[in-house]
Amino acid sequence: MEEGKRFNAVGLPRCLVDDIAANLSDEIIEGKIQPGQQIIEADLQRALGVSRAPLREALLKLEGQGLVKIIPRKGSFIRPITPRLIRESFAVRAWLEGLAARLTSARPDPARCDRFDVILADMGRLAGKKDFKAYFYRHGDFHRVFIEGSDNETLIERIGVMRREALWLSYSITYFEHHHQESQETHKRIIELFRKNDSDGVELAVRSHILDATDAYVRFLRETYPDLPGTDWARASAPPGMASRR
Repeated sequence: MEEGKRFNAVGLPRCLVDDIAANLSDEIIEGKIQPGQQIIEADLQRALGVSRAPLREALLKLEGQGLVKIIPRKGSFIRPITPRLIRESFAVRAWLEGLAARLTSARPDPARCDRFDVILADMGRLAGKKDFKAYFYRHGDFHRVFIEGSDNETLIERIGVMRREALWLSYSITYFEHHHQESQETHKRIIELFRKNDSDGVELAVRSHILDATDAYVRFLRETYPDLPGTDWARASAPPGMASRR
């Protein structure tokens, strides 16, 4: 890993830890540092021009965000993408985002569906241009509308942490290249349920959308990235007792 060529200079001392964490986070999310890879702290100290203390604090912050795993006496590692992590993360997100959709639906706002329509149209346009990085971010914007529309700060914060933990950007971009049509159709149905103020229906639709994507995402990663570090795809079978959609 050529940290010296990649990392930018860190900003003001008063926000040193946040700057280091943000810099590393971007590298992880965009796949420039690979899942399962060890973080060599001495190399990063030299690359970023910082001392050990703020770097350690930044790594602890990233561990709290689910991006880094610190193992005593072994070091810090980028959290590996494993089938179990994906399944557990998606299952919890499915129920939390379903709840957010229900709460938002219970607070009707005609302008909300207009925002959904604009985002969905953008997703279609970006898919047509094969700009799946931008598509990925607009897909996130769609979910953010009903997550923030729930007006539940605790729920918004918890989902935000989980969604950031799951932002393996480089892998998700490739995933959407192959699944954008199903994605757009699903989001079109979700908009219609919001338009009808169908709280039960929209909660189930959002929950099912995320749960249905779980196996597809695991299967896609297994087939496309069979040598992904830290992952034993040979054992990637669906566990018994997978969370019900209802």
